[in-house]
Amino acid sequence: MQVYFDNKIYLHFYCAYARIILVNMKFNSIYYLGGMDMSIMGNLDRPDFRPSKADRKLIAYMKANPEEVPVTAIAELARRVGIAESTVTRFVKKMGYASFHLFKVGFAEEYTQRRNRQIIDCSISPDEPARITGRKLLDAYCDALDQTLAALPDGLIERCADRMLAAEELFFIGLGNSGFLARDASYKFFRIGLRSESSANSHIMMMKAALSGPGTLFVAISHSGESPEVVETVRLAGENGASLMAITAAPSSALAQAAEEVLPYVGRETLLETGSVSVKMAQSFILDLLYTQIVKQRADLAAENKQRTALAMRRLR
Repeated sequence: MQVYFDNKIYLHFYCAYARIILVNMKFNSIYYLGGMDMSIMGNLDRPDFRPSKADRKLIAYMKANPEEVPVTAIAELARRVGIAESTVTRFVKKMGYASFHLFKVGFAEEYTQRRNRQIIDCSISPDEPARITGRKLLDAYCDALDQTLAALPDGLIERCADRMLAAEELFFIGLGNSGFLARDASYKFFRIGLRSESSANSHIMMMKAALSGPGTLFVAISHSGESPEVVETVRLAGENGASLMAITAAPSSALAQAAEEVLPYVGRETLLETGSVSVKMAQSFILDLLYTQIVKQRADLAAENKQRTALAMRRLR
């Protein structure tokens, strides 16, 4: 969320590593993070800056897609530009940043200022009525679901539902907001009679992967598809013969490459927040499609199991 007070911007950027950076800066002034000049685009236009051929490709992409840079993982950015990850890393260091993460924070700050006090993804003005803002957000959410449905290949949901029904057990994994969704999914499928567990703890995830075999289906949820703990869990589970399914917005990510089935969705996180509602809705939409498909295929059994679990809960009242 971005809030404006007179001539100051309070930029709340919640990064992929669950770290919050609060930057308080005055408009049209030179701004710093740890004493470092953050005028990235200005540095690119300096006469003494000598970019390589690969650097020029990266610069062209950043200028054409400035809203994508702060929300894209380094591997995905390199893939889109058509260069090596090491090239991105070297470029970031040329610009004076110790890491790609700090570069993205600086880029987000600068781009936010250049957009003249508008919330980037929705063109929301600070002085517009809440109802107008609500309509813009609702349109963004509906658009995410429409695009997600369009991105799913024909037959993919049916095939994944069959694999879930054939598995001896389901194990949902994810970190952060994806971890909450994994827990909810595990509960949902458990109630209709599928043996299902979940974890958002990296140690438990890895231990489960080490002890699993062909009867276990891992369902990994990750927006970026690059969370090291999730990717390594899936790789280890695969080495031990487990089946692998990924729900991600990055179909070319490390997670997607490790999985046997990839369920893509479209839901963009804004520059200033992770765990946006459109992302959660798109992820939930995928899981609800799988759930509904299984209920359709096993309607009688699913209804019976759900009724039995509901009756069991009533005994506690």
